Amino acid sequence: MGKLKKNKETNVTSEEIKEDKIMTEETDAETSVIQEQIKPWHKRKFKKVLSVVGFSLLAGIIFGIAARFVFKYSDGVISKIFGLNQPYDTPNSMPVTISPVQDQDKNANNPGVYIKTPDKTEGSGADITPTASPRQYDGTALSDYRQAMDEMHTKAENVLKGVVNIEGITSVVNWLGETVDQSEKTLGIIVGENPNNLYILTYYDKVKTADRIELSFRSRNSYTVSLLNYDESFNMAVLTLPKQALRQEDISSIALLEMGNSDSIFSGMPVIAVGSFDGEHEVIEYGMITNDNSVEYITDASIGIFTTNVEHSEKGEGVMADLDGKVIGIITRKIGADIMPNVNKCMRVNDLIQMAEKLCNGENRVYFGIKAGNIPMWVLRENNLENGISVNNVEPSSPASDAGLRKGDFIISVNGVKINEVKEFSDILMKTEEGSPLEIEVYRESKTQEPYFSVVVNPVKRNN
Repeated sequence: MGKLKKNKETNVTSEEIKEDKIMTEETDAETSVIQEQIKPWHKRKFKKVLSVVGFSLLAGIIFGIAARFVFKYSDGVISKIFGLNQPYDTPNSMPVTISPVQDQDKNANNPGVYIKTPDKTEGSGADITPTASPRQYDGTALSDYRQAMDEMHTKAENVLKGVVNIEGITSVVNWLGETVDQSEKTLGIIVGENPNNLYILTYYDKVKTADRIELSFRSRNSYTVSLLNYDESFNMAVLTLPKQALRQEDISSIALLEMGNSDSIFSGMPVIAVGSFDGEHEVIEYGMITNDNSVEYITDASIGIFTTNVEHSEKGEGVMADLDGKVIGIITRKIGADIMPNVNKCMRVNDLIQMAEKLCNGENRVYFGIKAGNIPMWVLRENNLENGISVNNVEPSSPASDAGLRKGDFIISVNGVKINEVKEFSDILMKTEEGSPLEIEVYRESKTQEPYFSVVVNPVKRNN
């Protein structure tokens, strides 16, 4: 009985298995039918899209070719019928270029403007130099400005012919025991000449210790020059160059600078600056005077200082000229350092001419030994004085010190000539020879003695 029951359960299980197998086969069949139905549908759709895209591209190409053909061969007919302009690709159209200059030598029928380039000079190689031609000015404000700038540039170039490069060379022994050359570069200006020599004014501090001084012109030709004389208070020196040593190209390219009148300058006056404003490069700048009434007092003299808006540098050197190209000032690095220290400063040329002439002639101004200053009017009135200059400092062991002058004294007159300002006192010293005594009338404020008295000063030559 138990065996019969087991067989029965076994039979039922087999039947169930058969049914499950039949159902599985039916399901697989249905899935296969569905897949067969889906796959062909996707393939047909993809082919349909490709055919549409291909037809569109082909239609576009055919339409483009047809449109080009129609426009190409109908544009001329339509233009003639309606009076339109000639087509753009006809050979009668003119090229147009843009330039500020119109070539008058070109075909007059060409309305275009163009860039005029210089013709290459025969045998000039790759370098092309424009041929200078006079400008035509039409009288407008811009034209007047251009003309003024052209004239200023011409004047500046003329000034530049009188500016030379100076190099003071000193031999020193380095830490390896080798003798090497050290150099100080500066500028000089040609201020005088005679049949034998050129005379060059330069900065004394750059050449005073030099073993050898070299001068070069714009041609870069170099010459050895001699230190003739100097004035340390002005920081100026004069060099000499024999004319017979000059090469021909330098003789024709240099010029003697003409001095102007620095007493007539004024604030706002335009100026031309020629020199080295960074200590290295020689340049031309244009500017104006910003202050014209400063004075620097040095030993036995005064120097008028004016400032400009030209670039300032502690190494700046050169000259300042007026619009006529005449020198009215020499740029200074040392004198007037306390007067607006961050601006370009120039010594008035009128205060330098007499000193420079003496140096060129191998002479020195005499040494008196004071630093004096102009006296304000209110100070004169407080002391019941009409004129005079103040003694601000007396140098030890100087002729003035030996004569008994003191700081705080007022000099009223020299050899009977009333003194109103330091420049007048300096002019007298410039004309005084060594050994010529000067009678000095002095005012000294005192409660114990007569305030007015006279002393005799015996000036000596400087730089002995």
